[in-house]
Amino acid sequence: MSTGNGIPCATQADAQPGIATRRGRSPSRGGGRRPGQSSTKEQILNAALELFAAKGYSGTTMRGIAQQAQVDPALIHHFFSNKEGVFQDAVSSRLDVSALFDSLTDTDAEPVLERRGERVARTFLSFWEDESTRPALIAIYRTGLSDEATSKTFRDQIEDSFAACVRRIAPEDSDRTPAFASLVSAQLAGLVMLRYVLQTEPLASLDFEELIEWFVPAIEVHFDRLSQG
Repeated sequence: MSTGNGIPCATQADAQPGIATRRGRSPSRGGGRRPGQSSTKEQILNAALELFAAKGYSGTTMRGIAQQAQVDPALIHHFFSNKEGVFQDAVSSRLDVSALFDSLTDTDAEPVLERRGERVARTFLSFWEDESTRPALIAIYRTGLSDEATSKTFRDQIEDSFAACVRRIAPEDSDRTPAFASLVSAQLAGLVMLRYVLQTEPLASLDFEELIEWFVPAIEVHFDRLSQG
């Protein structure tokens, strides 16, 4: 899917430590990470994420991941203790789910209070539109359909991140903030489930800017009501 103009680019750093050696000396064979180990692990994580996003948690097997990554199944058990470990690392390698809404609270308070519904929608949906982070989110939500316990940690982090964001950008009525945050979160969750996970047409093929034009008023009205008391 193509992204709309003006969508903030979501990037996630995934630096891997290299093998440090002293000048003039060869690396010790007894310590450190063996050459190729990091790239092989990344290859496995990428393959696993593709399968988790396509088939969910229950539909993905360790053998299937090995086949997708074109590695010996024993290598997966070498890097990861079990399938849940692969899932956790695969998602985390692409996305910090606890920081999805951090950019909304990095600016001064006054600008944040303008068009809050649109800013919330654009920020969250930008990660779904970005091909580098979309598979991780799809994997979380698709896994939640069949194996709620496995994806619960990530989904809780998303909810907590959003709730903290709302407390910052909508401080008008702290008593109603939890219910308000849950309502907006439910609307966002329903949208991403239909558009990105289940790919229901014509929503799945709708231009992003057109989607924003239709969807934002439904979010904005809640912020307006919160401001009116």
